[in-house]
Amino acid sequence: MLLADLRYAVRILRRSPVFTAAAVLTMALTIGANAVIFSVVNAVLIRPLPFASPASLVQVAEKNDSLNITQFAASVLNYLSWKEQNHCFEGLGAIGAGTYTLTGRGDPEQFNGATISPSLLPLLGIQPVLGRGFREGDDHPGASGVALISEALWRRRFAGERSAVGAHITLNGLDYTVIGIAPPGLPFLTNGDIWTPLIIDPGREIRLNHVIIVYGRLRPGVTRQQAQTEMDIVSARVGAQFPEVKDWGIQLVDFAATIVPDSLRNALLVLLAAVGSVLLIACANIANLLLSRAASRQREIAIRTALGASQNRMLRQLLSESLVLSLVGGAAGLLAALWSVRIANGSLPQGLLPVPEVTIDSLVLFFAFGVTVATGLLFGLAPAWHAVCADLNTGLKSGNRSAIGGQRPIVRNGLVAAELALATMLLVGAGLLMQSLSRLEKVHLGFRPAGILSFQLAPPAVKYPDSVKRWAFFRDVLQSLSAIPGVTGAAMSSGIPMGQGSYNRSPFMPTGSSILPAGTAVPLDWRVASPGYFQLMGIPLLAGRDFTEQDGPKATDVIVLSRAAARQFWGDENPIGKMVHRPTVNASYTVIGVVGEVRHTSLNQEFPCLYFSAATRTAPLMDMVIRTRGRPESVLSAARSRIHDLDPELPLSNVRTLEDYVYNNAAQPRLNAALLAVFAGVAVLIAAIGVYSILAYSVNQRTREIGLRIALGAQPSGVLRWIAAQGMLVAAAGIGVGLVGAYVLSRVLATLLFEIQPRDSLTFTAVGGLLLLVALTACLAPARRASRVDPIVALREE
Repeated sequence: MLLADLRYAVRILRRSPVFTAAAVLTMALTIGANAVIFSVVNAVLIRPLPFASPASLVQVAEKNDSLNITQFAASVLNYLSWKEQNHCFEGLGAIGAGTYTLTGRGDPEQFNGATISPSLLPLLGIQPVLGRGFREGDDHPGASGVALISEALWRRRFAGERSAVGAHITLNGLDYTVIGIAPPGLPFLTNGDIWTPLIIDPGREIRLNHVIIVYGRLRPGVTRQQAQTEMDIVSARVGAQFPEVKDWGIQLVDFAATIVPDSLRNALLVLLAAVGSVLLIACANIANLLLSRAASRQREIAIRTALGASQNRMLRQLLSESLVLSLVGGAAGLLAALWSVRIANGSLPQGLLPVPEVTIDSLVLFFAFGVTVATGLLFGLAPAWHAVCADLNTGLKSGNRSAIGGQRPIVRNGLVAAELALATMLLVGAGLLMQSLSRLEKVHLGFRPAGILSFQLAPPAVKYPDSVKRWAFFRDVLQSLSAIPGVTGAAMSSGIPMGQGSYNRSPFMPTGSSILPAGTAVPLDWRVASPGYFQLMGIPLLAGRDFTEQDGPKATDVIVLSRAAARQFWGDENPIGKMVHRPTVNASYTVIGVVGEVRHTSLNQEFPCLYFSAATRTAPLMDMVIRTRGRPESVLSAARSRIHDLDPELPLSNVRTLEDYVYNNAAQPRLNAALLAVFAGVAVLIAAIGVYSILAYSVNQRTREIGLRIALGAQPSGVLRWIAAQGMLVAAAGIGVGLVGAYVLSRVLATLLFEIQPRDSLTFTAVGGLLLLVALTACLAPARRASRVDPIVALREE
C-alpha cells in the first residue's frame, strides 16, 4: 500500500515540474546547510573527546585574586607539591612547551610539540599506536633522550614502517630514540608532532615561574566542587610553606572548556539555530504552496472520497507526496553537504576549530535523515489535513474556486507571518555581526602589517648554549637579511602581533614612588624585541629611546613599556629612568622608552605590555620580520638562502605575511557574520516569496469579487491599496513579532559582538524598515494585477 502511494505521489509530482523542482531545490539547500553546520557542531561539541572518561578530567590552573588573574599556567614546583599533598585525584600530569628541529633525515624541518610528564598518557587513558609511552625515569635529568612522534609524521617521514620505533633521530642537535607513535588524542590536546619527557630538576626550578599546564583525573565519587575545596586547602598549605606563592591559589577548570572556548561554542550554537530557522521558513513556504495545490485539487479529492476513499487513505496519500519531496531534497542536500564539508576542511584557516577535520559520520547521517522525514511531515501535515477536511459537496460543485483557500486564510497568513518573524530575527543577528566585523577590521592595530614577511627560527641550544652566542647568531641573521635587495629592514621578537610566537605574562611591580599601593604587582604581557623592531613594525616610540646593541648582558638591564603599562604604574608622570621589579625572578629593570599600544593576540583585546632587549635574552623560538619595498613573498627565496649560509641545519617555519596573520585573526567573526548573512538573505528571499504567493493566490481565488467591486465603481488605485494592505498587514505582524523576538534573544549574541550593543536601536530600525520595503515590493505585483482585472471577464467565469 505504501509503495503504491509513493508511486502515485511521484506521478502527481511529475505533472507539476516547476513546483516540484522549486520545492526539492529549497529542501536540498536548507537540509544540506543544516547537515553541514550540524557536522561542525558534532565534531566540536558532541563527539566524545578521544580520552577515557573525559568528564572526570580537569585542568588544575593557578589563580591570583590580587592580580585579577582567574586562570594561569602552573609552577613546576607547585605541581610537585600538589602531587604529594592531594587526595582527590587519581593522578596529575603536566605539559610544557616544546619546539623541535629535526635534522639528519632529509631537509631540516621544524615541528611544534611539547614536553609531557610520563604520567600524562595513563592519566588521559590513551596508549601509543605503536611502541611505548614515557616511563618514570625518562624525565630525570641526564636520562637518555627518548621521543614520541605523531602518526602523521610517522607516515610522512618514515613511510609508516614499524622499524621507526627504535630509530635514532636528531632533535635540536641532540640524539633521541623514537620509542612510540603517539595516540591521536595527544596531538588533539597539544597540537604538535613530537613529544619528549618533561625534565624536572627541582633544584633549578623557580616556584613563581608558571610554565606548565597541569591536568588531573578526579577519583571515582569525587565531584569537581569537592576537589576544589580540597585543593584550596592544599594551596593555602603550600602558600604557608613558601610565602612567595601565598597569593596564588588553585582553580579547577572543566576539561572540555579548555578545548572549546565559550566564544566558539556560542558561535556554533547560534549558527545551528540560524540554519534551523531557515529550514523552518522553508517548511512554512512549502506548506503554503501545498495548501494552494490542495485547493486546486479539491475536486479530485472530493471525487475520490465520494468513490469510497477514507479520510485516512487520502491523508496518507497526500503525506506521501510531501515525503517524496523531502526525501529527494534531503538526498540532494546530503550530497551537497558532503561536497561542502570536503571544501571546508581544505579552506578553513588552520586552528579555527579545535579538531583536525570535520567529517560526516553516522550521527550526522541520522540527523540528516531525521530532519528530512520531520520536515516532510511538518510542511505536509497541515495542507493534507485541511484538504481531507474540506466540505465534500462544495468540492464536487466547485469549478476553479477553492473550498479550502477561501475558508482558511488564517493558516496561510500565519505561516507567512511566521516566516517573516524568523527572517527578521536572522536579519537582526546578521546586521549586528556585520557591524561588529566592520568595526573589528577597522580597529587601530598599533602597527603597520603591510609589506612585512615573517618566519620563525629556533637555533638549538646545544649549538648556541648561552645568550651571548644566540644574540651573536641572530645579529648576523638580521644583518644578512637587511642586505637582501628590496628589503628595507629586519628585526625580531619572541612574539609578533597575531603570530604564533611566545606570549608570556608575569607580575611586575614599580620600585619607588607609584600611584599603586606599596607592594602591588600588575600582570603584564612581555616579549623580547631587537633594536629597530619598533620602527620596522610601525609601533610609535612615544618617549625615551629604542633598544641598542649596547643594551647587552654587561649593561644595565633595561625595558621598554607600552603607554598603558606605564600609566598603570605612574599615571601621567614621566616613566623614563624609573625602575620595575619582577618578583618571580627577583630582578629589577630600568625603563628607557615608552611605545604605543599594540593588539598582540587579538583584534578585540589590548593588554599592557613590556619588552626586554633581545641582546640580553632570546626565546627558544624567535619571530623574524622583514619589511620589503614590494611583495613580501618575493624575498623569501633569498631569505632562505641567507639563513642556510649561516646555519645549513636551521629551517624556516611558519612563513607568512603579517597581513595574513591579521586577516586570519578575524577568521571566526568573519565566518560567523558571513554565514548568518547568507542564512538571513535566504530567509528574507523565501519570506518575500511567501508574501507574494499568498497575495497572488488570494487574488486568483477572489477574481470574481474583485471584478464585482470594480463593476460597482471601485477605482483601480483603491483596489491596489486594498490588496496591498492585506499583504502588508500580515507582513507588519510578522516583522513586529520578529523584532520583539530579536530583542529578547539578542543577549545570546553579546559574546560575539565588538563595540556594538546587542540591542542596537539603529540595527533594529533598519531591519524593520528594510523588511517592510521588501514586503511592499512583494505585495505590489499581485496588487497591480488585481487592479487591472476586467470586470466583464471576471463575472463571466461563473
